Amino acid sequence: MDRILNIVLRWLSWVAAGVLTALMFFTTADVCLRYIFNKPIVGGLEVSEYLMAALVSLCLAHTAFKRGHIGVDLLVSRLSEKAQATINSITCFLGLILALLMTWQTILYARDMQERQQASATLGIPAFPFVWIVAIASLILALVLLSNLLQHLSRLIKSRATARRGFVALGFVVVLLFVTAPLWAQAMHLQLAASSVGYVGMGLMFLLLASSMSIGFVMSSIGFLGMMYLVNTDAGLSLLGRVPYATMADYSLMVLPLFILMGELAFQARLSEDLYFMVHKWVGHLRGGLAMATIGACAGFAAVCGSSVATAATMTTVALPEMRRHKYDPALSTGTLAAGGTLGILIPPSIGFIIYAMTTSQSIGKLFIAGIFPGIILTILYMLTVYIIATRNPKTAPPAPRASFTERLTSLKNSWGVLLLFLVVMGGMYMGVFTPTEAAGIGAFGAFLYALVMRRLTLHNYVTALLDAMQITGMMFLIIIGTYIFGYFLAATRLPSILSEFVANLPVARLYVLLGILVLYLILGCLMEIVAMILLTMPIIFPAVILLGYDPIWFGVIIVIMMEMGLITPPVGLNVFVIAGMAKDIPMVTIFRGVAPFVGAQALCIAILIAFPQIATFLPTLMIGK
Repeated sequence: MDRILNIVLRWLSWVAAGVLTALMFFTTADVCLRYIFNKPIVGGLEVSEYLMAALVSLCLAHTAFKRGHIGVDLLVSRLSEKAQATINSITCFLGLILALLMTWQTILYARDMQERQQASATLGIPAFPFVWIVAIASLILALVLLSNLLQHLSRLIKSRATARRGFVALGFVVVLLFVTAPLWAQAMHLQLAASSVGYVGMGLMFLLLASSMSIGFVMSSIGFLGMMYLVNTDAGLSLLGRVPYATMADYSLMVLPLFILMGELAFQARLSEDLYFMVHKWVGHLRGGLAMATIGACAGFAAVCGSSVATAATMTTVALPEMRRHKYDPALSTGTLAAGGTLGILIPPSIGFIIYAMTTSQSIGKLFIAGIFPGIILTILYMLTVYIIATRNPKTAPPAPRASFTERLTSLKNSWGVLLLFLVVMGGMYMGVFTPTEAAGIGAFGAFLYALVMRRLTLHNYVTALLDAMQITGMMFLIIIGTYIFGYFLAATRLPSILSEFVANLPVARLYVLLGILVLYLILGCLMEIVAMILLTMPIIFPAVILLGYDPIWFGVIIVIMMEMGLITPPVGLNVFVIAGMAKDIPMVTIFRGVAPFVGAQALCIAILIAFPQIATFLPTLMIGK
């Protein structure tokens, strides 16, 4: 089965790569035709939405085959191999049932569209073929999950652990009872208040998250079962057919794969190396100069990347060998890389801001612009942290040889790409020239063009960029689909409004409520993957923040900085894990010790933004295209 799936998905990956490439060129051509010839592509939005549906559905299966869908793994990885196989078999079975239900409902949705002859408004393109593509991709996703399930079961069979096999069988029965629980509850006339169902659903969700099941499947299953109980079976099932396609074909969400592709192309074009060695030539001779150069290069690369993990991984390959050569303290060098990488989701374009915008219905463009000044401030605070550490203990960060003025000027010649990309993307949005989605297409094309001009783009690294972008896209969209399904359930329970009113009416000053929310995010950031943390909590927290009278754009900046904290705080500090995997000779404890001062810098940045919120809100008020 694996061999067959490998062949099928290899060909489908090429199709998806072609679709992603087409989206990049299509979006760029649409913008250019509109402004140069005043003739935009007729029906461009419709074509983009259909292409998006095909792209994302194929990415979901591709990511599942590459084991790229993420879960909250706090407990399972610490168990024995047999125990892991047992738990993974049970959760994989639940995911398989969900994928099969999604396939069935999407097929019904496609047939319904075909019977009603639903087509796009401008070009009259029928919608049902693209819904069929989503259904076929969902079936392939189910087959991948079946393959994974059989692999887990084969490990248990080979172990000859009869008791454990019996536990798996019992687990399968429990899963079937769990999926049909709403029907049993209705048959027994078990009536619960909507809010009580919401609390039960939240509890079950955290229980499933602890099993390391994929986050998107967890939220989808709870949302589906909750709607089955609160409304009826058809309401729950219809969510599994309509929400995935509606999410995949959402034009505004096209910003995600295109900005991800922009970052991957920038990495393949070696922009990170150019930035690092440019900053190195200018500040490397200072005490702690190489670490400062690393932070400066991280900030520059963040302006064309949008991902903290990608920024940290990219800069580690470039800067860590140089800091080793100059005998930097391992804690300082790795801590600088982990913290500097977090700038990837604060300095725009930022995936963190996109996630926040999706869950709160805020302007992506405003959030991007709002992150500029806070990103600069946090970069400066990071550099000051390095300077203080290096001043207190000069042995931790010895200075590098001073570069000549000619060398400094020469280092600038390969750094123009980052500045130009940033100005085009952010300047275009700020001046209202194009939307965030169009900016993402322009940015991806700009990175592609830069790599071609610099003769750094080969077929191999271009395909690598596409495949990596597809895997991240699949991972993100499964969580987004799960969030939307779970959001329907939460809305039916009225839990967000109940909890937000409770928080807003607490008999304390609103500043203390805000600090309590930040402490909650600090704790959750230590335990959960940051994207899941925001998607799970924002539907409840955001209404309370608005009732308290806080600016939603300003709060978005605060939340993204809290996301940054989650990337470097133990035990689930993803940036730290990435760097530990690349620098295997440095213990993880050493890296966490190195990032501690930078967490203090992040806290200071939040304090500054609370005291002076205009830092984040000033530029968005001046935008032409709001």
